[in-house]
Amino acid sequence: MKGVLRSRFFAAFAAVFFIFVIVSAASAATIKVPSEYKSVQAAIDHAVAGDTVLVAPGNYTGDLVLKENIVLQGAGAGTTTITGTGGGSVIEGARGAVIEGFTITGSGRKGTIGVTMDAAVSGNNAPMTIANNRITGNNTGIKLYYSPSNVINNEITVSVSYGIYLLYSDSLVENNIITKSGSHGIYNSYSNPEIINNTLAGNFTGIFSEISRVIVKNNIVADNTVGGIRWAEFLGGQYRAEPVLSYNLVWGNGENYINVEPGKGDVSKDPLFEDLKKGDYHLKNGSPAAKAGEGGTDMGAFGGQYAQASLPASPKEKSFAKLSLKERLETLKEPDYMTQTDWRKDAVAYGKGDFQGHCVPCHGPQGRGDGLLADTLDVRPRDLSDKAIMSTRTDDMLFKVIKNGGASMGFSESMMSFNIQFNDKEIMNVIQYIRAEICKCEYEGVK
Repeated sequence: MKGVLRSRFFAAFAAVFFIFVIVSAASAATIKVPSEYKSVQAAIDHAVAGDTVLVAPGNYTGDLVLKENIVLQGAGAGTTTITGTGGGSVIEGARGAVIEGFTITGSGRKGTIGVTMDAAVSGNNAPMTIANNRITGNNTGIKLYYSPSNVINNEITVSVSYGIYLLYSDSLVENNIITKSGSHGIYNSYSNPEIINNTLAGNFTGIFSEISRVIVKNNIVADNTVGGIRWAEFLGGQYRAEPVLSYNLVWGNGENYINVEPGKGDVSKDPLFEDLKKGDYHLKNGSPAAKAGEGGTDMGAFGGQYAQASLPASPKEKSFAKLSLKERLETLKEPDYMTQTDWRKDAVAYGKGDFQGHCVPCHGPQGRGDGLLADTLDVRPRDLSDKAIMSTRTDDMLFKVIKNGGASMGFSESMMSFNIQFNDKEIMNVIQYIRAEICKCEYEGVK
């Protein structure tokens, strides 16, 4: 009897689940621009999770803010352009969203770090898929902050700062062409991404990484001005931040490897691009990168599992709208780089742990403004050990700078806001730590 009841229960459950799936699938809509909505943002505002906003060929102006779990799809980068207002990021992403099939240009020029930085596509706590786009003429191409995402089959070129910027974002970066970045083609910090089958050429530096363990495989990194692949940590001091290199072609850079040694299968020869002057990064016959990647695939953006005949491809040729983000979403948390130390004894010790985990990259371990990122910022970080200066700063002022960012108090925008990372009590703990152990001073008033 129990077996019969159990069978009937599962049969009923399966029927209900089947109906639920059909209803859910049927509820997904395709919203067309401009035939149904004149502006892209109006169509996005109307969409709900699961919907696709389909944008016809044309030029569309205006900054966009996406919704969770929608697909924003153009007809192809060659025919569909979104131009920003120049006053911020062109597209502000959302969790689970997909952006593909556009040329994206015209971001603002603000910022070089974190949440304060303008980009063509900006992800702040918004894991998403960004594919099949041409991203050109922006401050930064793609900025991902706490946003482990899929970045596939894009051409990212002429960026004032970075091609791709990763911070706390364990992303898949595959089959992209990244060129002419004023700083690093790919900048990575506190993330463990997979950088596979990309072509990076003509940037300041090809790939830069710090405080991270990164898979770098099957890439072509050539003709970058200062460096090809660069790690911030020196050889011998890369515990938990070891580069994992294999089957890359690294050639013709100012210095091919900086604090990094060639990996298994790496080669250093002219890749023989089809037409470098015209930006054609296909491989000529006889290229040393042909069939030289892991598994016999071509190195660079035209090899590997997502290889297309042209980049960026049209979504009609290859859409990534259904590429799973599940694994990326599950990593949406700050990597734990401090497990070897327990600062949880009192308020100052709590503050020390937070300072070590978040502030050291810029301010340095002693707070002297000499962290690994200090030289990459527009304005060097404040020397927090300077008692003469710090004794003129009230706790309230320090609190506002940490919580809202330097620009909120008239200081450099390079000091980002930490209102997401720290609650008010944690900010006060950091201030107590700075007072107790770095400047060893209290507020004494302006002298």
